[in-house]
Amino acid sequence: MEIPRVVTGISGFDELIGGGFPRGSINILNGPAGSAKSLFGLQFIYNGARMGDVGVYISVEESRENLIQAARNYGMDIEGLEKEGRMFLIDLGGMMRENVTAEDDIKHELVGFKTLQAFIGKFLSQIKIDRLVIDSLTAVSIYYRSEEDFRQETFRFTRFLKHRGITTVLISEATSRDGVYTKYGIESFIGDSFIVLGLDKKEGEYRRTITVLKMRFVKHDTGTHPFLITSSGIEVASEVEV
Repeated sequence: MEIPRVVTGISGFDELIGGGFPRGSINILNGPAGSAKSLFGLQFIYNGARMGDVGVYISVEESRENLIQAARNYGMDIEGLEKEGRMFLIDLGGMMRENVTAEDDIKHELVGFKTLQAFIGKFLSQIKIDRLVIDSLTAVSIYYRSEEDFRQETFRFTRFLKHRGITTVLISEATSRDGVYTKYGIESFIGDSFIVLGLDKKEGEYRRTITVLKMRFVKHDTGTHPFLITSSGIEVASEVEV
């Protein structure tokens, strides 16, 4: 039986994973700062909206204004799709900070998984969501006092997402430039896939790469491939390995 796919629309990437993410899967996107993780997430939601899917991009750290400006640089009219009800860019971190009063504990400014789950649940009560991006797990981790608390709540949250059947990209900050290593050591286990964006310096220049280290249920390319950031966004050289 063929598994239904969700096409990312990212040039060259869908070829690496046999046509798109399995529908309803949880996909971890790991990489260092500057490796284009947010751009990947924005393209996934934006391209889906143009194909008829409803997508939500939830930012925990980056402001809505910065993300919209970044998207404009690559020809993405997010606000236009929002008006049509096909895409929503939510600055949840900013919303939390706006509601903080002088008497509140600093924790009231942070976003934990229970807040995310409640927000997503409320959203789903009003509209069906096909695609979701959360940027990022690393920003959410600041809410928790211990790594063990973060690990436990991460597993609970991903079970919630699986039950809802939303095809999700969870962005995570890598602790190395090759993008392989994660901060808490569980990120590669909690998802159905683990995708690594690398940023390597070769002969004085940085080279961006992408590797699909894991993807359950489907055959996928395991090679490391270079990608460029063009005027229309990420373009993966799926036919080239490095």
